[in-house]
Amino acid sequence: MSNRSLVTQLLNDLRSDDKQKQRYALYRLSQLREPTVLPALIDVLRHKDREIRVLVVQTLGLIGEASAVDALVERLGDRSKDVRRAAAQALGMIGEEEAVPGLVGALLGDENSYVRWEAAKALRMLADERALPELLEALSADTNSFVRYAAAEALGAIGDTGALDALEGAMLNDDNDYVRYAAATALGQIGDHTSVPALLKALNHQNSHVWHAAAEAMWLMEDATMPYILEGLIDADAMMRRAALKALLWLSSEYDEDEALERVEDDWVGMWGWWN
Repeated sequence: MSNRSLVTQLLNDLRSDDKQKQRYALYRLSQLREPTVLPALIDVLRHKDREIRVLVVQTLGLIGEASAVDALVERLGDRSKDVRRAAAQALGMIGEEEAVPGLVGALLGDENSYVRWEAAKALRMLADERALPELLEALSADTNSFVRYAAAEALGAIGDTGALDALEGAMLNDDNDYVRYAAATALGQIGDHTSVPALLKALNHQNSHVWHAAAEAMWLMEDATMPYILEGLIDADAMMRRAALKALLWLSSEYDEDEALERVEDDWVGMWGWWN
């Protein structure tokens, strides 16, 4: 059977009332990724069966054609949370900036945290600065830690210095260590040296992943961090001196991740006594 004949047969099966045939047709169409089937797929987006709608949305995401964006944005308002989640994911895969308004609407307005999470992840893939205000709001106000985590990642991908204050606040004050980690990593991606004082404070966090991310963020900024570290070494606050010394030891180590961590921990035990 030629490819054209196969596509025709698959589309006929998709229009049938046999759910098993419909599932298989969508599976094969997602493999073929043939753009000419887009109009037929979009027609099925209003199918009464939730599972079929999800599969159609996923297939459109895999095909990756920009002409499907409007139809997928419309599915962000689907009655099924599974369809809405799949639509956000598909829009991230396609990566067209036209999807930004719909995704930020889902990020702030959807009642389901999984949908908001997928919207934030999609906005990270798009890395469009127009989403900055909504991502900042999600980072500071969303009740779900996965959404805040994804919002921090998206802000790092965008790289706008307008996110520094919110990311510093999340790194130091969020009650979830994963969010703190993501915020520290995002600050490293943005690479603005004015965030070094906050990164230094994060070095005192008890979670090694959080302080490790803060240390790596400073390492990425290279020499710009040193004036802040030297100032921290003579700070009146013993905890700031502790953090500055930890940073100095970390940054003076040859940057092998395992070796550097081992050296910092070994040296720290001996040096903290006299420095405190």
